Amino acid sequence: MLLNLVVLSSVAFVGLHELNLFLFKDLSLSSHISIIYLPAFLRLLNVLVLGSFFGTLATLIGGLLLMPLLNEMNLSGVANVLCSGLGPLIAILLFRLYGNRSVDPKITKDLLILGLIYSFANALVHHLVWVLMDPNSLIWQLQFFEMILGDINGVILGAFALKAIVKIPYIQKKIDQLDKL
Repeated sequence: MLLNLVVLSSVAFVGLHELNLFLFKDLSLSSHISIIYLPAFLRLLNVLVLGSFFGTLATLIGGLLLMPLLNEMNLSGVANVLCSGLGPLIAILLFRLYGNRSVDPKITKDLLILGLIYSFANALVHHLVWVLMDPNSLIWQLQFFEMILGDINGVILGAFALKAIVKIPYIQKKIDQLDKL
């Protein structure tokens, strides 16, 4: 069951990335940076729902599946995938260290705070890798902040979409059934 969710989430990551490129092509600086980046929330959700190992695995597999679509079948592409998996782990670790507790995914405030931490951590690790390995990815001076903004927007939209989805009676009934297991 868990491995099925990993595969499903990996494919969803690819689909959401491609949908994001289509919907927000005018807001994108590159295939890696957009003012709205919806997959940012999925990266966090993977780790929150599937756990650190399997959630990261889902993001990594999704990133590897994206590499040929982005024409990044090289070491830089692998580094980008690793950064995508590392961002949520750093965010959860920092949330636990400074909040003295785990994230509660049912609390919107926790998701938003985690999203802010993640957005900064994700942009930081990506940009460090680009400085060291792929300076051609450094397009202009403000892209670091655009990446943070895009991830924040993606996390906010994702968090509120999730809150709306779990209020659908059919979904709520399924969640209640899972809680009773």
